[in-house]
Amino acid sequence: MSHYADLRRGAASHYDRAWHQANPMRLPNEVWDVIVVGAGVAGLAAALEAKKSGAHVLLIEKMGNIGGNSVMSAGMMAVPGTPMQIEAGLVDSIERFEQDLLALGSINQPDRIRILANKALETFLWTQQELGVQWYDDRVEYDEGHSVRRCAILKTESGEGLVYPLYERCVVMGVEIRLNTKLVHIVREPETGMVRGCVVDDGTTSEASTGRFLGTRRGLVITSGGFGTDIGMRMMQNWRLSDRVGTTTQPGSTSEVIRELAAIGAWTMHLQYIHCFPDASPDEKGLGSAWRFARYCAAARGVWIQRETGERFVNERASSDVRSHAILDVLNENGHCHALADARAVERPRSVIFSAKDVEALVARGLVRRYPTLDDLAHDNGISYKRLLATLRTYNKALKAGTDRDAMGRPIERGALPMEESPWYISNILAKIHLCGGGVAIDRYARVLSIEDDRPIMGLYAAGEVTGGLHGVARLTSCGLLDALVFGRIAGMMAADG
Repeated sequence: MSHYADLRRGAASHYDRAWHQANPMRLPNEVWDVIVVGAGVAGLAAALEAKKSGAHVLLIEKMGNIGGNSVMSAGMMAVPGTPMQIEAGLVDSIERFEQDLLALGSINQPDRIRILANKALETFLWTQQELGVQWYDDRVEYDEGHSVRRCAILKTESGEGLVYPLYERCVVMGVEIRLNTKLVHIVREPETGMVRGCVVDDGTTSEASTGRFLGTRRGLVITSGGFGTDIGMRMMQNWRLSDRVGTTTQPGSTSEVIRELAAIGAWTMHLQYIHCFPDASPDEKGLGSAWRFARYCAAARGVWIQRETGERFVNERASSDVRSHAILDVLNENGHCHALADARAVERPRSVIFSAKDVEALVARGLVRRYPTLDDLAHDNGISYKRLLATLRTYNKALKAGTDRDAMGRPIERGALPMEESPWYISNILAKIHLCGGGVAIDRYARVLSIEDDRPIMGLYAAGEVTGGLHGVARLTSCGLLDALVFGRIAGMMAADG
C-alpha cells in the first residue's frame, strides 16, 4: 500500500499478548453504544455528534481534567472564506488552503486535506451557531506558511474558548464523562475482528491487569492525542528529541494507546514527523506567551541569532520544521539561540492581537529583556558586539537596497525599517515538541485501517493527533483545532451509525 509511508508493524513492547489470548471475549462490565477515548476537542466533538445521532455515549479521559492539548493551544484556527476575511478584503479559497497544506506537507494525503479544507468554513460557523463559541469578528491573524491571512482567533486567545463550550454542550446533551479512566486494552472479536470495546483502569478493580471491560454496540472512537512527552517513543523516531527538548503539551501526551492500536493490527504512518514549536521560550513551561515576541517582532522585523557567533542561523520565516531543526542543531552543539528586535520592530509587530504593550508585559515578567543600547545587550548576554553589529549591518544593507529577500532568504516586507533604533529587546528561544504528525491511518470516514488487508477495522474510529496523514513532512500551523473538529465530528457520526 504505497500511499501509506513509513509504517510500523508488530507488537509494541508493552503489549500484553497473554491477556488477549486468555481473554478473547469475556463479558463486559458495562455496555455503551459508543465509547470515546480522550477528552480534547476531537473527543468532545466526537461524543457530541454521536449523542446527537441517538447513541448512548461514554467519554473517558485518563487525566483528572478535560481538554488535553487542545486547551493549551494558542486559540487560532485556519479557515478560508470567513466573514472576517471578506470584511478585510482578503482573497482566499478552499483550493488555496489545500495548496498551502500540500506545499509544506509534501507527503500528506490529498483526500484528508480536501475534506479538511471543504469543511473548514462550515465547521467554523457550527462552532458559533451551535456552541456559541466567541471568535474575534474584526480581525484575522497571520501565521507562518499560509499564503494569506486566514486564522480566526478565539477571544480567549487559547483553546479554552473552544473546549469548554464543547464540554458544556456534551453535558447538556447527556454524554457521560469519566475522568481518571485509562485505556489498557482494545477488545476485538476473535472470529470477525470487530472491535467490541476496551478494558480500562479506573481504580475500581483490585487487579490493574484485569481492568474493567467496557463494551460497545456500535463503535470505539480513539481521540487520545499524540506522544510528545513520551521521551522513549519520540527518540525512537528522532534521536535529537531527547529530554533536553521540552514540550508545549500536557503530561498525558504518552504513547500507550497508539502502541495498543499497533498491537491489534492498525496501520501507523509518519510517526517520525514530530513537529516542534520553534519560537518557544525555555524560561517558561509549555507554550507560554514569550513566543509571540519571538515570532511577531523578531522573526518578522528583527533577527534570530546564536549567542556564540553573534550571527543569524536560519531564515526566521521559514517553515516551522526548518526553523526547529536549525535550533536543535545549535542546541546539539551546546549553543544558545535568541530572538532580537529593536524599538521599531516592537512598535510594529506582525500581528493583529499582539502589541508593544504586550512586549512590555513580557519585559516585566523577565521573559524579554530590554536594553538602552545594543552594546549593553551584547555585553549582558555574552554576545560579541562586533559580530552582532556586523550581522545587523548586513541585514540593514539588504533592506536599504530594496531587495526582495535578505541574506538568509527571508522575504523583506514593504515598509520594513532598518534595525537601528533603541531600546533593544532580546529573549531566549528553544524549539519545543508541539505536535506529533504521525499516528494511525484512517480513511475519509475516520475508520482506522487494518495492516492485514488495508480495509477498515470494524467498529474502530480515530480522529485528531492520534492519526497520521494530514500534516506530512512539515506542518502548516493553526490547523490542529480544525483537524480535531472536522474529523472528530465525522468519527462520532460514523460510530453512531455503526
